[in-house]
Amino acid sequence: MYAINWYNIAALYVFIQKDFRLNLLGLGIATSSFYAGVGLFQVPGGVLAAKYGARKIAAAGMLASSTAALLMSFTTDFYQLVILRFVVGIGTALFFGPGVTLVARTFRQESEGFGIGLFQSAFYVGGIFGLAGWAVIGQILGWRTGFSTSGVLGILGGLLLLLCVPADSAKETFTIRAKELRKVLSDKWLAFISLELFGFGTGTIIISTFLVTYLVERLHLIPAVAGIIGGLAPLCAIFANPAFGALYDKTGKARALMFTLGAILASGIALVGLGTITATIGSVVLTGIGTGAFTVGYLAARAGNTGSKEYESLVVSWVNTIQMAAGLWAPVVFSAIAISYGYTSSWLVAAAATFLLICIILATKERRRRLQRDPESRVVVADIP
Repeated sequence: MYAINWYNIAALYVFIQKDFRLNLLGLGIATSSFYAGVGLFQVPGGVLAAKYGARKIAAAGMLASSTAALLMSFTTDFYQLVILRFVVGIGTALFFGPGVTLVARTFRQESEGFGIGLFQSAFYVGGIFGLAGWAVIGQILGWRTGFSTSGVLGILGGLLLLLCVPADSAKETFTIRAKELRKVLSDKWLAFISLELFGFGTGTIIISTFLVTYLVERLHLIPAVAGIIGGLAPLCAIFANPAFGALYDKTGKARALMFTLGAILASGIALVGLGTITATIGSVVLTGIGTGAFTVGYLAARAGNTGSKEYESLVVSWVNTIQMAAGLWAPVVFSAIAISYGYTSSWLVAAAATFLLICIILATKERRRRLQRDPESRVVVADIP
């Protein structure tokens, strides 16, 4: 459900746009507001998960984001929408890192990649519903019904998470130790993984945010059909993420996998610029495959955690903070280019920027590590010589 609240504004914006008399820049601003909330609260979410337990913080995040989504159905102007979208981002941030930790701890060491891949796949199932399903809801019942529906369902999901998922370990005396924090913030491998995912974030945020509106405005499809086509990307991602997570389990080659998937993602974005439905369908398939890099990146980040087990969520949250920073600039810049120079130019610029950013991983070497096992947390600890 948290993924539906993440994606559904892209499907509903074509209807919001008419009510509030907005242009494409409005979607860019609303999206940047959301990612500001996500980015600013990733690390606090990781700290809170270490102190109070991943389950409690994940549930709190789900409830916060869903309540804000419900309130969006009552907004009377665009500014209220932007503020509430920021709150949805905060709740999403509190859910993500703890959610990854909860899933990883339920799988054996040799299957963690597959497990986190399944977690990512579940996210993309929500993306399919958020794009395809909510485009249909918006067209039939209106965008306000779309937000209220996802808000109510998300609140129910948060309550179920709190009631049904077993309690995990927590240390209410937990405090951030300067030495451990420096390990996270100064780790070269984590820095490169973060910057690499920043490139992936740039490309995927643009395609997931603007594709439906583009199909309606430029290729003149009805919103329901546009949402279904947009939903093909998360559909492919459902299969790509566990597959590439399992491949990482076997090979440990994060660098090669991420560069290859980045090239696929950039190629997919460039295809949209051809301006045909066939090219666009090919694009969403490629971009869906490219999202497999997120699973690889999160696994590589967790494997790079040289601190204690309480820092698992913090490590993932720190990496995701850098990745989500792409949402602060990419939507606004893309929409501004599209308004000034047209969609073709904006798609090609987005593809070029994505490819240049994902090349950062070539500047470092694959981390060599001796893998150890922490039986209590089931985390892979990298012993760096």
